[in-house]
Amino acid sequence: METANVSTISPSKLYVMQNQGKRIDLLDVRTGVEYGSGHIPGAKLLALDEISDESLIEHLGDPKERDHASIYITCQSGFRAQQAAEQLSKSGYQKLVLVEGGTHGWEQAGLPMKRCGRVISMERQVQIAIGSLLLLKVTFGFTLHELFFLAGALIGLGLIMAGITRWCGMARLVAMMPWNRNNNCTEKALV
Repeated sequence: METANVSTISPSKLYVMQNQGKRIDLLDVRTGVEYGSGHIPGAKLLALDEISDESLIEHLGDPKERDHASIYITCQSGFRAQQAAEQLSKSGYQKLVLVEGGTHGWEQAGLPMKRCGRVISMERQVQIAIGSLLLLKVTFGFTLHELFFLAGALIGLGLIMAGITRWCGMARLVAMMPWNRNNNCTEKALV
């Protein structure tokens, strides 16, 4: 697939390029905790919600002064990488390449992953939080007041909206927890 100045590369082809010693500017645009739970070796963290013209210049240099090496972008499955590519393109960066299937595709291809400690993935943390909230709401509904059952419906509505919009408020909230703020593993994107 190729649109404007954005193309794609398979994980196996990128892996071969890495092993040939070619210069690879690989950005991982997931959250720090997702990055810590497993990332492509050599990937530098630049979370999607931290991307701005200023942060791009800080991490990648001025697009006008940058040599024409490709910038490879990955996330979990590809959606956020595509959003990041759009932001980078609007900011003047060229030769953008999305890793097909993202980090999940890389792992599915059986390629090596770099992991930092025992981090529970963001997806699992959100599942635990939502499951706990639902269990509490049902328990409170039976023991305190039936209006707590309404809260379960609101959680369901939140899940539907997260599925439709691909924006999850619970994930953002969980990402702010102290155990998810540890940046020991992160390799910030640098020029």
